[in-house]
This record gives sequence, structure tokens and C-alpha cells, in this order.
Amino acid sequence: MHSIRTRLFLVLSATGMFLVLAAAALYQFSFEHALQDYLEKRERHRLTEFSERLSEYYQNAGGWPAGAETPPPGLRVPRHMVVLDEQQRPIAGALTPSAEISYLPIEASGRIVGQLGYRPRSDVFTDGIDRSFQARQWHTLLLTTCIALLVALLGSWIISRYLVQPLTAIAALSRRMANGDYSRRLDTQRRDELGALSRDINHLAANLEDAALARDRWLADISHELRTPLAILQGEIEALVDGIRPADPKRLASLHHEILHLRRLIDDLHDLALADAGTLRYRMASLDLAELIAEQAAVFRDSFRQRELTFQAHAGTPLPINGDATRLRQLLANLLHNSTKYTDPGGQVRLAAQRNGTEIELTLDDSAPGVPEDALERLFDHLFRSESASRNRGFGGSGLGLALARRIVEAHDGQISASASPLGGLRISVRLPASR
Repeated sequence: MHSIRTRLFLVLSATGMFLVLAAAALYQFSFEHALQDYLEKRERHRLTEFSERLSEYYQNAGGWPAGAETPPPGLRVPRHMVVLDEQQRPIAGALTPSAEISYLPIEASGRIVGQLGYRPRSDVFTDGIDRSFQARQWHTLLLTTCIALLVALLGSWIISRYLVQPLTAIAALSRRMANGDYSRRLDTQRRDELGALSRDINHLAANLEDAALARDRWLADISHELRTPLAILQGEIEALVDGIRPADPKRLASLHHEILHLRRLIDDLHDLALADAGTLRYRMASLDLAELIAEQAAVFRDSFRQRELTFQAHAGTPLPINGDATRLRQLLANLLHNSTKYTDPGGQVRLAAQRNGTEIELTLDDSAPGVPEDALERLFDHLFRSESASRNRGFGGSGLGLALARRIVEAHDGQISASASPLGGLRISVRLPASR
């Protein structure tokens, strides 16, 4: 099985060799035809000059010599020519008249006084000088062709290496990624399609690395979250079984509280897993968000009173929206539950909603403690908690409420964000599209 580099080298080499040989053949063909045309023109020029000299001889001598076996010096012609008089009789030259001979008229005083016969040369290279010149041309062409072929082979090797090197690196990185190693990155200095592919692969590797870290952190956090209530339940039940603590209503209420916390955590995990997988069901219908806000505010008033928090809710005019009533109740419950857990006693919580054009804006403000600015964006991550003040595990939150709230808002084509509250704590802002 040949590698892509070998196949690319063979293709480029074959293409380069074909072009070089084709160029050499075309050059040789053009050169020989051009040289033949040049020699033929030169030969016709020489014959014309020779015919003019014979015409001068005829005029100066007053005619052609008669009966002379040896032509006078002015009538000596090459062996491949013959001079005929007006009666077609040979006067000079060793060439025997035949059908293969071409004739050029000899004129004197405006009339034809004879003919110069010659045999056309079928080979342009007839003498030693011509053959020597031809051999030199062939030698030069052969040397040039060999050099061009070597350059073509070297260029093909360099180009194939240049083109395949990033593909080899991408293949090696892909194998590492397949084995779970996402730490390596490719060189992205190239500005062509392979460079763009390398940047995409690097982006994919970074996303996979982040996903792997998030998965590990997610599993570690889930195991910790489940371990805490289970450890409390185990300790309480073992104390009851061993008779260390009496099974009075207070102990049973504590166990029931931990069971509810564990049940809420498991439900949140289940809903969040469905939301991440895109399988959390939504039954959209026209409803009034103001009614849901009033309903959930009434449900949580006792919780705020027990935490010694001042709670105000204002929804104003009807807020028509197309949404899932169950999921929107879950959204409001998660936000209000978050405030009950993380607001210092004696503080205050304000929930307000109003329509602004084509959107419904819902704002939840609470008092101290606040959240550091660099942690605001991470509040919606799975199991994330700010470790400032009392916004930590000491108050029993699962760290899943805001993550699930974001999924519910996004499923309703809305946006949710966190910022500092003017009350000194946290502000959660939700924007949802209003229906007509």
C-alpha cells in the first residue's frame, strides 16, 4: 500500500517528465523544420546567384561554347547541377538530366537562353558541417532535458513533502485524539486550505480537551454531591439503629430533609441530562407569565419568611408568552430557591417582570453576599458555586439550578445573564420573546 506522499510524488513526477519530454520533442521538431526552411531558402538564393552568373557569362561570351569537353572556368558548376542550352543540350555539369531534376531558367537580354538544372536535397544535413551542427544540437537538447527531468523530480519531491507534511501531522494528532490525548496542537502558520484545516483541528482538539475536563469535573462533582447527603443519611440511620439517638420526630424530620435534598439533586441531574441531550420535553402553549410569577411568589413566601428575608414580587400587567408552563414554573422555582439559599438573613429579594416591546424582561435581585465579577459567567455551569461569603455548599444548594434555568430559557428562545445587584447581591436577568 503506497502512502499518499509516494502517490503524489509519482503523479507530480510523471506530469513533470511528460511536460519536459513534450517540450523537448516540440523544440526539436520546431528546430529541424526551421533549419530546413532556412537551408532551403539559402539554397534557392545560391541557385539564383549562380543563374545570374551564368547569364553574365552568356552575355560576355556571346553564347554558349560548342563542343568543348572541358567547360571553361566560368561554366564550372557543382556535381549536383547541370547547365542546358536553348536546345536542352548539356553544356556543363556532371548531373544527368532526369525527371527528378528541377530547372531554373537562365535569362539574357530578356529571353531564356538556357536552364540550370539541380537535384533538390532530400536531407538538409548533407555535409560534415551540417551533421556536426546537428550532433551538437542533439547533445545540448539531451543535456537540457536531463537537467529539466532532475529538476522536475526534485521539485516533485519537495512539493509532495510540503503538501503531505501537514496531513501527516494531522493524522498523528488524530490518532492521539482517538487515544484520549487532546493536549497537542498543529502548526497553523500556513495560509492555505491545509492551514485552515489545521486551525479547525486545533479548535476541535481544544473543545474535546475542555469537554474531557468538564466531564471529569462533572463526574467528580456529582459523586461529591451524592456522597454528602448519603453520608449524612448513613450516619443518622446507623445512630438510630445502634440506639445512640432516639427515633423521635426531630430525627426523622432531619432524615426526611436529607432525603428531599437527595431527591431534588437527582431530579435536577435527570432534567439537566435531558436538556443537554435535547430530549427534555416542552409543551408550548399560550399563557400569562404574570400568573406563574404570582403563583410561585405565593409558594416561596413562607421560605423567605423563615429565612428572615423581605420578599417583593411585582409582575404588573398580563405578560402573554408562548411557553411550557411546567418548565417556566421550574425556572422561577430554581431562581427563587437560589435566593433563599444564598441571601444573608435580614436581607431582601425583589422579583419584577415587565413587557418591553417584543420581549418580556424578568429581573430577580437579592442582597448580600454578592458574586465576584470573574465568576458571574460561570454561575450557569454545571455544579458551579461561587466560594465567596455564604454562596457555597454550606447552604445545601446543588449547583444545578442555574444551569437548568439556562437550558429552559434557551429552549424558549430567550437569554439569561447574571450581574451585580443594586441591593448588594446578585441580579439574574431573563429576557423571553413575548407573544402577540
